[in-house]
Amino acid sequence: MKTAFSSLVLGALLLVSAPAGAQGVYASYYSGRVVRGYATSRVWIPASCETVERRVWVPGCSERVWVEPVFELRIGPCGERFRVLVAAGYWRTLHHAGHYELRPVRVEVPGHWEARGCRY
Repeated sequence: MKTAFSSLVLGALLLVSAPAGAQGVYASYYSGRVVRGYATSRVWIPASCETVERRVWVPGCSERVWVEPVFELRIGPCGERFRVLVAAGYWRTLHHAGHYELRPVRVEVPGHWEARGCRY
């Protein structure tokens, strides 16, 4: 009778000490010891958007660069000096390689249930 009464009182105390949103009181046995606690209710988290950093491939680009013409100073047979065009100017196309970089990306997180506050 004493054992049944003490178990009843212990159960009542556990029910009273649990918060209003608790789903249930439980007792678990772990290596011979009794561990008592409660799990609180779950809460619905609505869908939302978050900004996270992701590795993104940035493709390479092309760039046109003007290469200046090359002139040289020459001396003629009579000692006169004059400039001679050795290489004409031209446009050169430079190709830059692609690379990865971290960029902020908006991601939609679907709605989900989340457990709030477990006590053991």
